[in-house]
Amino acid sequence: MDPLAIQAFYASLRLTSSYPENVLATARLTVAQGYASLGKPVDRGTFPFATTAVNAVYNPQMNSVTIFAGIQQFPIYDRNFPAYLLYGSMGSITGHELTHGFDNQGRHFDASGNFTVWWDEKSIQQFRSRSDCFVDQYSRFTVSSPNGTAIPVSGNRTLGENIADAGGLALSFGAWRRWEDERKREDERLPGLEQFSNAQLFFLKYAQTWCSIVPPEAAVDLIRTDAHSPAFARILGPVANSRDFREAFHCPVKEPTCELW
Repeated sequence: MDPLAIQAFYASLRLTSSYPENVLATARLTVAQGYASLGKPVDRGTFPFATTAVNAVYNPQMNSVTIFAGIQQFPIYDRNFPAYLLYGSMGSITGHELTHGFDNQGRHFDASGNFTVWWDEKSIQQFRSRSDCFVDQYSRFTVSSPNGTAIPVSGNRTLGENIADAGGLALSFGAWRRWEDERKREDERLPGLEQFSNAQLFFLKYAQTWCSIVPPEAAVDLIRTDAHSPAFARILGPVANSRDFREAFHCPVKEPTCELW
């Protein structure tokens, strides 16, 4: 927020009318600044992201959550949305990032961002046992390749994101319920969707947040490179692991498929 600091930050950057040259120049600046930071104390005031990104990020070394302005836009966020839609979309994303602090990677970092063991052995064993359920569950999801071959999701590689999805959904639903209880009244129903309860609309909004269409070629590439599960699995997995979802939609089985927290 300091214009003099911004000027100093970009002092060595020389821009021209050539886009390729500008890309290379900014890349050189980024690399040079990275090397210059070696051996120095961590500057917790830096913002090492593109401000135009549409994303939300948990940084274990900083023990920080960053919610970018780009993701706080319609249809994920709108100030006129009723609370159950806001919590179902933006709330679940925020809860997802918070849960990363306690997933299979984040659990190794303490409150100061140090890599250490801060859980007792019983907690670690319980965590590993419950995590195995997520690995097995998501390994059963598949995507179809262009030739029709079913390619399974890697439950191990996507474990952290799957845990965060489940935790984010549970955290956000609980926060929404608490907000409603403190307010002592429900938000109005959406016109034309009165057949759904507000709790059901919470989960429908969560599903809409991740709903997408991905061509088979891209789906195969993502399943091999992305730490996240395919979008459809990010919907089906967390709701199968949600007691609140099963109760909201009156499912005959209330027990979640997997439950960590």
